[in-house]
Amino acid sequence: MRISDPGRLKDVLGDLAFPADKERIVAHARDHGADEVELKALRALPLGEYDALYQVERSVPVDPAPERTGTERAEQRRDHRHADLAEYERPAHRSPIEEELDNG
Repeated sequence: MRISDPGRLKDVLGDLAFPADKERIVAHARDHGADEVELKALRALPLGEYDALYQVERSVPVDPAPERTGTERAEQRRDHRHADLAEYERPAHRSPIEEELDNG
């Protein structure tokens, strides 16, 4: 699960004394009003001890565009263009003419 507003973590974890481990972070967030989505994202943190809030914010999964629908997300994953690939290394989409010639 990903959170859409990482700034909200400051509200929920702002008074937590660091260093803190994952379990303590999740418990503190639950006790200070974190919603279920935020708690799931915090439970997805890697195990370990965090020395500061910025480490938690950097490690929690964030949704960069929460307004996208599931269909839009799937299309983006399917048509993702890798910036570090040359044009000939990228997956090519067949044109409708090529598909029609193969079918007919």
